[in-house]
Amino acid sequence: MKKPQWSQPDLAADQFLYQRKGPWPQPSPSYPMEHAPEILNIPPVETLLWNQAIGSRYFKTLTFYPGGAAANAVAGSQLPIPSDAEFVRMMTNSVHARCLKNVEGNIWVSRFYAMDLIADATLQGTYSWPVNCVFSRNGDQFSCVSINVPVIAQQQLEVRPGDPAWNLAKAYALQGASYIGLFVVHPALHFPMDTVNAITKTAVPHTHPLFQLLSAHSSYALAVNNAVLETEDGVLSSNPPGTWFDPLTATGLVIKRMFGAGYAGLPERPDLYPKYNYMTPWMDTSIDYGRCLSLYFEPFLSFCTTVASEILKASPNDTYVERWANYISANLYGFPDGKEIFVPGVLAKALAIYMWDVTVSHAADHYSYANDITPQAPGPAGTNLAAWKFLRLRVPPPKELSDGAGVKLVGDVCEPDDLYRAEMAEEMFFKSATIWPNLFDTTYAFTSPQLLQAQLKFHADLKIISGKVAAIMPNFMPLVAGDPEDPKYSERYSRTISASIQY
Repeated sequence: MKKPQWSQPDLAADQFLYQRKGPWPQPSPSYPMEHAPEILNIPPVETLLWNQAIGSRYFKTLTFYPGGAAANAVAGSQLPIPSDAEFVRMMTNSVHARCLKNVEGNIWVSRFYAMDLIADATLQGTYSWPVNCVFSRNGDQFSCVSINVPVIAQQQLEVRPGDPAWNLAKAYALQGASYIGLFVVHPALHFPMDTVNAITKTAVPHTHPLFQLLSAHSSYALAVNNAVLETEDGVLSSNPPGTWFDPLTATGLVIKRMFGAGYAGLPERPDLYPKYNYMTPWMDTSIDYGRCLSLYFEPFLSFCTTVASEILKASPNDTYVERWANYISANLYGFPDGKEIFVPGVLAKALAIYMWDVTVSHAADHYSYANDITPQAPGPAGTNLAAWKFLRLRVPPPKELSDGAGVKLVGDVCEPDDLYRAEMAEEMFFKSATIWPNLFDTTYAFTSPQLLQAQLKFHADLKIISGKVAAIMPNFMPLVAGDPEDPKYSERYSRTISASIQY
């Protein structure tokens, strides 16, 4: 059998997307020993694509959305602090469930210990605190037992439902869930994948099935992530008051401390924040949200098993797969090296994790954060209000059970400008804004008939899984947008699972 051209070990530079000139991962300028490597030199064509497809949307929002954001901020300030039922729903049946862990029996806890990394450096007049929530579970039903607030040393104030401090404690718990989700958990979906993205583009020939598979899911991420980390036009500003849209409680450099908890881990609390491992992504099947993520992983693994088999059948010790794995493993915790990648099943799993991470896992978090962490009834003009994210709090955390007795409305703990900024950030950065093609419409530049057939099966399998997921969590992010003749089809499409990290 003649070996395919793509498996030849020393192809010319013109067989690679950027003539082997990069991009390559480099140490993070902010916290080199704690953060995932960054891609600091973005290929010009990818920057151009970002400006056209994504940067233009930011500009449009800044130009035309301030009035809508202000109206939503006014409406949000009049919302009550979430009821106990709404609080439990958000903490256990949404993206916030990523923080939920079973500690013993029917007792579950969401701990926000990493909030301590920013608590000493919040903006003047704002507060954060590392509270934790204790839940009991009866079957599939959760209830909140207490919210524990550290006071001094080992002492904690145990706030229970009905205590005067209860509403204030719930606001701090929702703030903790937002920050741990946005800046510990979510960065581990974004930034480690840049290494895989960049090295695939640099070191794998464009005719190789590995490149053909992953490049379809790598279009915007390098520029998106660079904009988040290295520009003042993102949510991590070094001067939050100088922007119209930064809703956070600290400067960008302070907030970035939290990224390290999700990548290097926290040595003093490895039980809560272990070191990142590429090959063990979170998909806890004991929680509905994790179960849905796990179900979606199955068609990716099946598809990637076929692709990996095709690669290794043609080239059992494929030069480019070996180099690809060695380059990535030198930069990314837990990625298999050039020997481990040829262990049966490892290449398929490594490919599936990348694809699943930058599509389902990433997009579902955005969708849930925008659509679940909000009143279940839509706000004005059908929008979801950002008020219950509590990204800034203006009342100190309770130290006694009587603290915060007068807190009843969101406006009792947040200022109008805080809510306005949260609404702007929601529209610009947090909500899903999927660009065509979405995951379901993605096609691959395969020339192998077997792989083209596998692509069709992958799409069919995704459709089957989406039905299973909808039966478990009707509010989980949809795979398809419905009837193209629907006047709202374009809007619905923007909320389907994206093909790559693009917001």
